[in-house]
Amino acid sequence: MSIDLARAAGILLIVATHCWPDIPWTEAETGLMPLFFRSSTVMLVFISGFMFNYITRQSDQPISHYVTKRITRIWSAYLVVSAPILFVIFFVHRRADVWPWVYEMPLTAEVAVFLITGKHIAYLWYIPAISLFILLSACFRFVDRRNLYAWAIPLSAVAAILLGRDSLYGVYSTLGKAIFILPSYLIGMCFSNYYVGNGYRVGRLPTLVCLFLVATISTAYFFWSRFDVHLLWIQKVCLVILLIRFFDDQGEGVLFGDALRKIAVLAFPIYFLHGYAINLLRLAYGDAALLALVGNTLAARIGYLLAKIVVVTALSIGMCALVQLIAGQRRSRYLIGA
Repeated sequence: MSIDLARAAGILLIVATHCWPDIPWTEAETGLMPLFFRSSTVMLVFISGFMFNYITRQSDQPISHYVTKRITRIWSAYLVVSAPILFVIFFVHRRADVWPWVYEMPLTAEVAVFLITGKHIAYLWYIPAISLFILLSACFRFVDRRNLYAWAIPLSAVAAILLGRDSLYGVYSTLGKAIFILPSYLIGMCFSNYYVGNGYRVGRLPTLVCLFLVATISTAYFFWSRFDVHLLWIQKVCLVILLIRFFDDQGEGVLFGDALRKIAVLAFPIYFLHGYAINLLRLAYGDAALLALVGNTLAARIGYLLAKIVVVTALSIGMCALVQLIAGQRRSRYLIGA
């Protein structure tokens, strides 16, 4: 299914998003990075909305069953993956980029704040944010059954653009991030209905609209340094739709298709584990020092980034395979998400 290949592309983009900052780019190159990597998580949000509608529309089970199953699997893995870094933060080295008042709280309250905000590993904000959506599944199903997308998507999009991703701080920061990703989730839900109804194909009109928006937003960012980066979530939503169209057209002949399908199956544990893989590489060597050995040209930096994405993804898959080997695939679902 093309959505699975798009999920693989989305998780690779997220890995790239967390790989590029360690590489010694020039100031001009660094300024362009948001064009490629800003709001990359939105691609997974869109796919989550797509899959929510796709699964619940075909299931005759109550929505509470979906909520319980998803929350149990996500949070069991979230707690397991969070435990090592929380131990480090509390007993080895405190994070400097945390609100000072957090460390004045009792230990149990500190743990709760980190888990609610995902601040212990920055990219894990997505887990509590998407958990809010899962808990509100009945509300989303109401929107879908009443076909309220014409109201819900524009209103939520305006809120996301005006407020941005970090409109709220502290323990409420997750709510601010949830507001920011809400339109992407709703668009994914709406697109799911269209995609299935259109015979599992992306039509010409949506393709042309997405091409126009990606080109327009990308060009605006490239030429206008004061361009609002919060609009880049629209670019990423359109990009994932274009990827689905591309995979529709390519079918089984897509380049590296088998590898992408493997990555798609393990997308969730890769998301959980890639931060650990990146930190392992940081302990092993410095990107700048390694690049200096081969010549720090733009081509070398780009090639190095691509190689690092492959290595980090492979390490994440390797860690996943190790957990599955030790715990078994059934238990590993609750330990790392797959």
